[in-house]
Amino acid sequence: MNAASATRRMAVRLAWGAHREQRLRLVLLTAVAVITTVVSLFATAVVYSLMEERERFDARAVRLADEGTRPLVRVNLRTDTWEREQFPVVWLDPLDDRDPRALPPGMKEWPRPGGWYVSPGLASLAAGEPRLAERFPGASVLADEGVLHPGELLAYRLMPSGGEMGADILEATGFGGAREGRGMPIGDDTEIDVPAMALAVGGFVGVPLLLLAMTGTAVSAPLRAQRMALLGAIGLPGRWRRRLLGYESLLTTGPGVVAGAALWCAVGPLPDALPLVGRPIAAGALVPPYWLVLSVSAAVLVLFAGLSLVTDQIRRTRRDRQSPRPRAGRPALRALRLAPAAAGAGLLVAASLREGHAAAVSALSGTVLLAAGVPLALPVVARLLAARLADTSADPVRMMAGRRLQYDPRSAVKPLYGIAALLVVVPVVAAWMASARQADPPAPRDERVESVVLRGALDRLDIEKFTGQVPGTVAARIHIVESATANAEPSARLSAACSDLGSVLGDEACSRPGTLRPAAAERLRRIAGLPMPLDPKLRPPPLREELTKTDSLLVLGARSPAFELELRTAALRQPVALTVLSEDDLATRESKLVAWIFGGLAVLVSLVFCTLAIGVVDRSAAGRRDARLLIAIGLTRNRVREIAGREFLLGYGAVVGSGLTVGVIAAAVWNSLDPAVPYPAGVTLVTAAVATALGAIGLLGVRGYGTARP
Repeated sequence: MNAASATRRMAVRLAWGAHREQRLRLVLLTAVAVITTVVSLFATAVVYSLMEERERFDARAVRLADEGTRPLVRVNLRTDTWEREQFPVVWLDPLDDRDPRALPPGMKEWPRPGGWYVSPGLASLAAGEPRLAERFPGASVLADEGVLHPGELLAYRLMPSGGEMGADILEATGFGGAREGRGMPIGDDTEIDVPAMALAVGGFVGVPLLLLAMTGTAVSAPLRAQRMALLGAIGLPGRWRRRLLGYESLLTTGPGVVAGAALWCAVGPLPDALPLVGRPIAAGALVPPYWLVLSVSAAVLVLFAGLSLVTDQIRRTRRDRQSPRPRAGRPALRALRLAPAAAGAGLLVAASLREGHAAAVSALSGTVLLAAGVPLALPVVARLLAARLADTSADPVRMMAGRRLQYDPRSAVKPLYGIAALLVVVPVVAAWMASARQADPPAPRDERVESVVLRGALDRLDIEKFTGQVPGTVAARIHIVESATANAEPSARLSAACSDLGSVLGDEACSRPGTLRPAAAERLRRIAGLPMPLDPKLRPPPLREELTKTDSLLVLGARSPAFELELRTAALRQPVALTVLSEDDLATRESKLVAWIFGGLAVLVSLVFCTLAIGVVDRSAAGRRDARLLIAIGLTRNRVREIAGREFLLGYGAVVGSGLTVGVIAAAVWNSLDPAVPYPAGVTLVTAAVATALGAIGLLGVRGYGTARP
């Protein structure tokens, strides 16, 4: 039998041996391999699907014509809104309708003049909403390559005969200009910023997944280290040792990786929305190509093999792991472990002394460094606390628990690294989300009157005919008047008749002809949502000849659920390009990234819980070995349980106390950047409660399984 064959057979015996701790290692490491593979494929699929969406987004960007280049199509970007969701409405005027380059992606042919092409998501929504379907009569449906995902809302309209576009007309040579750096995007790309999303996935998923894999690799590590030491003592060469560890890692994690890949390939096509985020996705978007599945699976195998080799190398270099029988002496802890946390604390101090963008960058960088540095510093903190307890306590149980933790704090707190990082990050994320959601409180809405603002080709709009389609409405042109005084803010004036405004307001609008009463002027300013004062002097009612494409037309009417819907339908039926802006359109909306952050936190918490569970089981199994020694020298089983429980609580308290304290301080620094935003005390309390509950679960595991009768 040659050396390679002997090494493989030895690896099989090591991986699938009958020893109780080896069986535990096989079961836990297989579970960790399944979780790691499934989550890795999920994260990869999310980033890959966003990359595909980005390609479709860039492919439909308007390619602007260079100077001297003959354009093929004129484009005007407008918007519409349905249930507070704003979406693009693109007007198209082909200069050469026979050139296929003038067609946007997803459109097979030009519709009739004035006809529509809508996205599958908008068509599906309109099928169940007659009021929405009235806006896009006889619309054709875009192909999948023209939309980001099935739920996206998007509409194209071919300019009607005799129609007119609004201001900011784009002359284009086709679509796909984003790839060449000369494109005007259609739609919002907040959710498809691939580099930022990949970085966020790495932080919310990659780091806790690495901690989980490290914790799984370390299961029953002392038993394996002693066996490796025995093999080294009888002359096993270093290269065969590394091959043996690689084979053993492949045998223990390979079945879990294969099972995880098969599980995800079977489950991945089922969701029609992104889990935890709720964003619609294309069918099968969460199952990446098979070459990518194989690449990710191979990367997971390499990760486990590398962690196995690194873990073995670290243990070999420690003084107490160099021989089959461990020697006395505490594992050393380098002061360099405190450097990242110290640097993060320094950045937080710098953020508190700065203002604006520099303060935000310093606070964010400090938080990231603390999230990575606090776990590294935990063994040092735990050793200091344990030494303090052991030196000052007269209780033998506390003293022994402190000495045990003081001897090897790294093994005690390593499974808890994820919890420490979570406790640092969650309060800061809560503070960021509070500031992201914080907006100036909206002005109280008028109980009787509401308004919309029309923009676009107003010079071609028949105002009387348009307002006649929605009875009881009044139109007023908005003039922006610059102040003659330097540094004074501009004001607004309306072109309308006193009688028309009074009929809508239900009260006398003017104190004298052409002059608004102060109360009526303030009321109209709030109704129109104007950020500037409203001049009480009125101008004559607007005529079509007076309006331009850069003007804004205020339309007032009695408040009712049908007011905005009817005006939007009427605007889209016009042969001229118009945009309707309502009170909801002008209000500040919550960022779409909030749902992504919630989803990332959910994944982070789940992986941290798995890491804690694996670490507690492994720590409990190690405690059983120590329990035999303690019982052999005369301690009762209850005493052993107390010692194990006190040791766990001491280490867990160091982790939770350090992480939560740093998280609260970092959140306070972030919160100080905007004092108007309240501190997220509720989230901090809930986080502390969850950490306490996890500690109680871990304590039950340590006191129960760790001291069970052998």
